[in-house]
Amino acid sequence: MIDRFPAIRHATFRELSPSVHWAQMHQRTPQFKWSRRMYDYEFLYVMQGDIRVTLLGESFLVPAEHLLFLPASVHHRIEILTEPCVQLLGIHFDFFNDLHMKQEELVVDESNPYEESFCAMPYIEGNPILPFRYAIHLPPAIVSLMEAMIQETNEQKQGYEMICNGLMLQMLTLLIRHHDETNRVHHPKYQESLHHLAHELKTHYRRKWTNVEMAAFINVHEDYMSKLFKDSMGMSPNKYLQSIRHQQAKRLLRETDDKIEAIAMEIGYEDFHYFSRMFKKWEGISAQQYRKFSQMI
Repeated sequence: MIDRFPAIRHATFRELSPSVHWAQMHQRTPQFKWSRRMYDYEFLYVMQGDIRVTLLGESFLVPAEHLLFLPASVHHRIEILTEPCVQLLGIHFDFFNDLHMKQEELVVDESNPYEESFCAMPYIEGNPILPFRYAIHLPPAIVSLMEAMIQETNEQKQGYEMICNGLMLQMLTLLIRHHDETNRVHHPKYQESLHHLAHELKTHYRRKWTNVEMAAFINVHEDYMSKLFKDSMGMSPNKYLQSIRHQQAKRLLRETDDKIEAIAMEIGYEDFHYFSRMFKKWEGISAQQYRKFSQMI
């Protein structure tokens, strides 16, 4: 087996024309192991549990709520670390609609590899569109795009391929923006305190937070705290808290039979109607529709 980087194709953003080949939610137990190369690319999102990935000679952990980017032609190995299983969202795609193989042929048969069939990696202004070692915590908006692609693939209504390809283009755009934003260091003096605050919000999302309490973590005025947080995290602290609650709500809707009113209370919303409005604002569908959708996939 020859492990090599994908072919480079220098391009502009306008030239990207992604095509989605496969999109599914799936579960894997620790007995299941991947050791393979692929002709196309894959986004693998860990909804629940932990996996260990070996890629380009480096082994690293990918925990829940993180996205892994698996490049074409590069060998990777994936181990499942969580009992009884992990829950994953997987999407196979290319960047230039340049895959000419059947779905069942996406994984390389190493006894007879087709070297000319590996999909190209776009280089924008001399750099790969995404890093090869790429595992990030994913904003809820991007998770929703992945779920929408899976729903379209499962339902296969007229024109679903066009919708999936459009959603993938939107996902790539948001990922590029997110990558640029997270790599830009804002206000280094406050970085440690800001990450501490973000950790507290994620850990204690049920709590009623005030701007004054959040500002105390950074020891600045509450108005300045909001600016610092948004510059560093890409959203206001209140919106960040809403995003954490939204992910928890989705998890409970998928994994439990609890009433939606009880889930709203569990994640910190005393007003069920406000929770319903916020859920639809974030997801585009109601909590009840989301539960029904998650049971389908």
